[in-house]
Amino acid sequence: MSVQQYIARIDELLARPLTGGDAYHLVTLHESRDFAPPNDDWDELMRTSEEFEGELRDLAAALDARWGPHGSMSMEDHANALLDPDDDELPPFFRELCESGYFGDLLYWRVGDRLVAASVGHEDKEEPVVLFAGVTGSYEGFPD
Repeated sequence: MSVQQYIARIDELLARPLTGGDAYHLVTLHESRDFAPPNDDWDELMRTSEEFEGELRDLAAALDARWGPHGSMSMEDHANALLDPDDDELPPFFRELCESGYFGDLLYWRVGDRLVAASVGHEDKEEPVVLFAGVTGSYEGFPD
């Protein structure tokens, strides 16, 4: 897919209604093959990860031109909260990202009363690399 096709998918998410304050939509924009044995080529995984990061940079540049500069945040605190059995305060959008193994830095844009987020996720070495986007109506868990 091209950056314009990714943006079209994000526009589709923005057009969909969100029900309730916790509502969100996620979409996979690009997914690699898995890297489970016998396809566990470390060099190819690194090349694929770099390719997906490049696609994220291109997407971010296009969305920056459209909506202004993006924010960036680490998913580390949210990932740590998911691992803490006493912490049940993780916002639903971030819980879904963490449970999907999407721990990479998150880029985000404020678009009206919504937030659009994008990143590259890779749960573990056997799993596919994923470029994804999400739309949420909740600002909970995002920097002020």
